[in-house]
Amino acid sequence: MGFFIRGLKAKVMSTELIMEANVSRKILFEALESVKRFEERFSAYNEDSLVSLINKNAGIEAVTCNQEECELFSEALKIAQRSKGKFDPTIGALTQGLYGFGKTDKKIPAKQELQKTKHLVDYRQLHVKDNTVFLAKKRMRLDLGGIGKGYIAQKVFLFLQSKGATKILVNAGGEILTLGKNYRVAITNPFDIHKYLGVIETKNTPFSISTSGDYERYIGSKKNHHILDSQSATQNHYYSSLTVLKNGITATLLDAVATIAFNTPAHELKDLSKEYDVAIIAVTDEGELLFENFKNLDIKACEIFP
Repeated sequence: MGFFIRGLKAKVMSTELIMEANVSRKILFEALESVKRFEERFSAYNEDSLVSLINKNAGIEAVTCNQEECELFSEALKIAQRSKGKFDPTIGALTQGLYGFGKTDKKIPAKQELQKTKHLVDYRQLHVKDNTVFLAKKRMRLDLGGIGKGYIAQKVFLFLQSKGATKILVNAGGEILTLGKNYRVAITNPFDIHKYLGVIETKNTPFSISTSGDYERYIGSKKNHHILDSQSATQNHYYSSLTVLKNGITATLLDAVATIAFNTPAHELKDLSKEYDVAIIAVTDEGELLFENFKNLDIKACEIFP
């Protein structure tokens, strides 16, 4: 963990969290503590977490949670329903159970294993009702990795804003929220992570950015990256990097939409960007750059490097 002027940097949720705001260090620490509490409750890799308890009780009984905890499950389920399962929080049977992403014993499953297991990925079997969460089939698993960082980034942002911050930058592993000044946000070059693909310069209005890429987590090679297609149970290779941008504070939605878009072929990106009212910068595996729906994006500049 480290401090800088008006800011804090810490390792949480297996990623780097950066907060910058015109508030006291005490408030920044309070925000960090809220992230740690979130990690304790929602990490599928913590045996004592709420998510692990729900997973252990899959097909057995519903697990009670408080209203704030149920909020995230409800949001995940709503987006899964809206996307018809292109985003699916029940993908844990594959990501954690078979591939072992986030664990030390990662492996590339056989096709037969994937075919036998993919029926356990079904958002329609996730029930969130009366402050309870229930996975209807045994061996189902929740994995909130496709929405959790965006959710906590948004929570941190709103907390800082409630404490009087008027200039805010929150970056939770690529889920970025800004307000109050012109921030220059770099996008990583997926073919050389030590270089930048380009820079987005925001205005002082609320703004959200989410980036997903095949270079972030993989087994052996980028061919076996962690962004699985919930319907095929395998990886698509439409893009090496995909960035979703939207006016306002919408990191929870954008985190999930980035996963949806990453598994959407290029000829369908335009319709997707209009459906969710987002702008998209995509880099194909061949290095082609694609831009969609920038017309109403409230930014100062978008600079792409050669």
